[in-house]
Amino acid sequence: MSNVKNQFVTIYSNITMEQSNNRTIKRSILKVLKYFSIFAYYPTLDEIYTFLPVKIDKNKLKYTPPQYSIPTSLKLRGASKYQISKKKLENWKFKTYIKLLSLTPQIKLVGLSGSISMMNAKEDDDIDLFIITIKNRLFTGRLIALVLAQMLGLRRVRDSATHFFHKNKVCLNLFFDEGNLKVPPFKQTEFVGHEVLQMKPIVVKGNVYERFLGANRWVFRLFPNAPPVIPAKAGIQTKITSFIIFNKVEQLLKKIQLKLINKHRTTEIITPTQLWFHPDDFEKKLKLQ
Repeated sequence: MSNVKNQFVTIYSNITMEQSNNRTIKRSILKVLKYFSIFAYYPTLDEIYTFLPVKIDKNKLKYTPPQYSIPTSLKLRGASKYQISKKKLENWKFKTYIKLLSLTPQIKLVGLSGSISMMNAKEDDDIDLFIITIKNRLFTGRLIALVLAQMLGLRRVRDSATHFFHKNKVCLNLFFDEGNLKVPPFKQTEFVGHEVLQMKPIVVKGNVYERFLGANRWVFRLFPNAPPVIPAKAGIQTKITSFIIFNKVEQLLKKIQLKLINKHRTTEIITPTQLWFHPDDFEKKLKLQ
């Protein structure tokens, strides 16, 4: 990984500010490249601009030929990961799974997250998914997502040694109830900010995606060059039958699932409206860099 990082740092010298010796900007560019180097991902100019921690005029950020060149090793690695990611997303089981989720009334949004959202997946990677459910149906929506994944042989499961078999499986690592779309303050980090902006919705009902971004405007303080949020009407939430029986089912499913979750609980974050499951905590890895 250190060799990859060195290649990215070398690339930094080929990106510059037009007619500028602004050290703050240069340090910011280097910071972005170092961040992406952790994931062995080569960012585009637009991505570098989006994730700069300082506000600048995009027209002044440019590649500087003929110095600028992408190392062949990175070109090949990036092309390979793109093809691997594309193959994962075009798998008939995965496409069937997403279609079934789109037909589920309890689910309002399904988004790609992690490496697959950047088309940067490796051969053995799983497919990270972020799901938003309708209000007060968090555990019902999660159960449906798990059962469908199990039926299609896509569910990521543990072995007896607590390791995961995850190649081409779906990792259902983040669930939000649409009644609370804001990332909690203690998770408003650079890593999560990247995940919010890099998430690619593949199932969207109504304006829930715009509401999600609107609820997390803190990311635009971290990354002031990110595209602005399209205004969404507040309080538009899907109403599904409110029969008492369905509320009781939700509460029963919540009780059962929490009991199972707590058996293997490590770094998971569990609240009445949000479920965070991250077997690989990249935030800790970033702190060690």
